[in-house]
Amino acid sequence: MRFFENGPSIPDELLVARDEGRVVFFCGAGVSRARADLSDFFGLAESVIGTLGVPAEHEACKVLREARQMEARTGVAGLISADRIFGLLERDFLDRDIESAVAKALKPKPDVDLSAHQILLQLATTPSHKVRLVTTNFDRLFNDCDSKIPSLQPPRLPDPSRQDEFDGIIYLHGRANVDYDRSEGDGFVLSSSEFGRAYLSDGWATRFFRDIIDKYVVVFVGYSADDPPVQYLLEALNKSVGQLDGIYAFQSGTSNEAVARWQHKGIQSIAYPDEDAHLSLWRTLEEWAERAKDSKKWRQGVFERAKQGPENLPPHERGQVAHIVSTVEGANDLAEDKNPLGAEWLCVFDPHRRYAMPQKSGSFGSDGPYVDPFDCYGIDSDLPPARIAPDDYQTKRSTPANAWDCFATNRLDQIDLVGSAVSLFRGDSATLAQVFPPRLTRIAWWVGNVSDQPAAVWWAGHQFGLHPVVQRNIRWRQDRSEESSSRIVRRAWRYLFEAWATKDTFNDQSQALKSIVKRDDWDSALVRQFGRINRPRLTVEAPHRAGAQPPPSAEPVALNALLKMDVAYPHRNDAPPVADAWLPQVIIALRKNLELAVTLE
Repeated sequence: MRFFENGPSIPDELLVARDEGRVVFFCGAGVSRARADLSDFFGLAESVIGTLGVPAEHEACKVLREARQMEARTGVAGLISADRIFGLLERDFLDRDIESAVAKALKPKPDVDLSAHQILLQLATTPSHKVRLVTTNFDRLFNDCDSKIPSLQPPRLPDPSRQDEFDGIIYLHGRANVDYDRSEGDGFVLSSSEFGRAYLSDGWATRFFRDIIDKYVVVFVGYSADDPPVQYLLEALNKSVGQLDGIYAFQSGTSNEAVARWQHKGIQSIAYPDEDAHLSLWRTLEEWAERAKDSKKWRQGVFERAKQGPENLPPHERGQVAHIVSTVEGANDLAEDKNPLGAEWLCVFDPHRRYAMPQKSGSFGSDGPYVDPFDCYGIDSDLPPARIAPDDYQTKRSTPANAWDCFATNRLDQIDLVGSAVSLFRGDSATLAQVFPPRLTRIAWWVGNVSDQPAAVWWAGHQFGLHPVVQRNIRWRQDRSEESSSRIVRRAWRYLFEAWATKDTFNDQSQALKSIVKRDDWDSALVRQFGRINRPRLTVEAPHRAGAQPPPSAEPVALNALLKMDVAYPHRNDAPPVADAWLPQVIIALRKNLELAVTLE
């Protein structure tokens, strides 16, 4: 889901996990660079070299210059890791002097902008007011946002499996003291040797991260795929746990570029444009934090904008509605709204309507404007379909298999169904359809609420049928609708229900009946079955010129603008021979079918 056009698309699973307090945010140097204007790892190395008075011919200076030049030549950062520069400095300078220079280099300005850190603290605060944030930065800016938030650093790290204990800001690589003249505790994790001990030989950082990913979803913010913490951490993990799941990383660049940088590390990237100095990232995080303060209020705000109608919203705002109705909470808000979204949103929820063929609007023979349903109903996650010109009758469209479908069970639905979706072998409930997921039950209630709108029955005319729960909600609404509701719409629903209830499902039974009669001879049950197999039936489908959009509710609507009806007759040449004794009953059954045919016609 995108909070604004062309912004990063945050997966629904991640949004829901944060709402449930199951996300840990890992924050790198990019967080402190964004608005507080602190240095990255290479900038930190340059500052330390200057403070220590390292001569230009020193190996550390040579490696730093080569790293800068290599990045400029290739456009690829991280080919030479900054931790190696600090490893070279360790050969000729004392650890305490290096760490003192690092702390001084990170001392913020008195009027430092803490808004980026405040945003991430808001996102990292769970509904139960626990803070779950890990940073590899040495500065104290997260603590400066709120001194009441507890903070921990090695060797005192919490146990992620104990929810009450895992609460606060974790400085995984150490932290500068209040005066920014040295490090606290066991010092900083700076050089390659210190990274090796933390992630490989001693492995305390790797164990801590492994415990986190066993229980939580992880989001990297402010890192590149080649940053030393990421490199050491993921190399150590991949040796022990294989493919990683539930880990995301925000990455500047195109979607393909972001995937290329992180996929081989087993991490799902979230791409955002890199031409705006990370503005789209921080705008997204800021709006996500606002959503986190009161997700119900945010959902209601989206619904209020959505009541303009889907065709009046941009694709990313239609995508926000799609995200909301993909969750139980959002579907419940949709169903409980006293002034619900209009039935035309069914065309957004249904991928086959979004990818339907463009048509001229209006009834058959009219010459209304040419409308592409994808322009009216497509969401930002959809793959754009091929454009079709008004006079192009050869090009066809197909619905992508992975297109979002509101009416399909998603991963969250399957979790909710665990233990309740078992079909019964016997009893009254054994004859009913399988249990509906709670989310779809609420969507079905909304469909019932808007079923008196022409758009609802127009959409239903494109379906082969609806679940019994949906039909029951529609019937309940239609049976209790006021006199002011459209009589045409109520008639259309009755025709649809009849057509769905009398589908031709007897093709296989015809041959079986012939075999049974040959073996057991006729009886009254077989006569009734013979009548059912040869019974004419009503068929209903969308009008031939249905248009790309449903008819508006504000205008009178004709029945043929909603549905196309016909009578279907069975054509079977394998009827069993009828014994003279049973001929009167068979003729009665056939006469009833003829009378039904006259009524249907």
